[in-house]
Amino acid sequence: MWETELRLCYAMLSRNQKKAADLLLENPEAAGNMTVRELADRAGVGQATIIRMLQAAGYESWSAFQKTVWQEKGQQELSGEQTGQKRENKKYEAVFQIIRDDLTMISDMAKHLDLRQMEEVVRVIKKAKIIDVYGTDNSANAAAELSGRMLHLGLTSRNYSDLFFQKVSAGHLGKKDVAIGFSISGETQAVIDSLAAAKQAGAVTVAVTGGQTSELARIADYIFITPTIHFSEISRWISSRISQMAFVDALCGAIMLSDPERFDRMLIQSTKEFEQDMHHKEE
Repeated sequence: MWETELRLCYAMLSRNQKKAADLLLENPEAAGNMTVRELADRAGVGQATIIRMLQAAGYESWSAFQKTVWQEKGQQELSGEQTGQKRENKKYEAVFQIIRDDLTMISDMAKHLDLRQMEEVVRVIKKAKIIDVYGTDNSANAAAELSGRMLHLGLTSRNYSDLFFQKVSAGHLGKKDVAIGFSISGETQAVIDSLAAAKQAGAVTVAVTGGQTSELARIADYIFITPTIHFSEISRWISSRISQMAFVDALCGAIMLSDPERFDRMLIQSTKEFEQDMHHKEE
């Protein structure tokens, strides 16, 4: 979808390019009808700025962009007709709504992702002696996933399912260590207590949360926002983890890109050890 592609590159756009992107995102129906001159005039920017914005999103020209807009519009209309014919039971609309919400969440997270802050956190993580990752309830999966991936990258990471051990571990960290706390609300007391203990011990603290002004965010040195969108209680517990897992992907990707040779080597070693372990089990 062109809207998703635009949101994904949004954080990398210049201020003037964002003005043009905002107009397109706020008026998606007009995207296929405006000329590049009309968009430039409405945004108060030059036509060259529009083209550079589109190139950042993967389009060669304005005409290539509008061709995509009209193709996707036609596909959506056809899909809508087919859906109306085939889906007689409206209760299953919730399933499709969950998927739409997930896509919107990931796009929104990408739109607000601070790449400069991400680079700083990557530098700190690469130098860290120990990286603790905290999370409970719905956030426990993302915390465990991040910790496991960092181990595969050759980084010393710890994650505890026991909340008491989590806090004890945090208290033993030092200035060369990093603590990362996951909480959608930013008000999960166990995660707040652990991150606070890590900060008091001198560790660098990172909050991954949906609450910009939450208690967890207040404690942290670095804050990454993972928004949550749900239209009903049915999707609340499902949707809350999607943007967190997308953040895990983004952070691990940034770590690997910072030193491809080093981390490729570590992944090859991890794979080799896994294969050797499986071979021994089969014997």
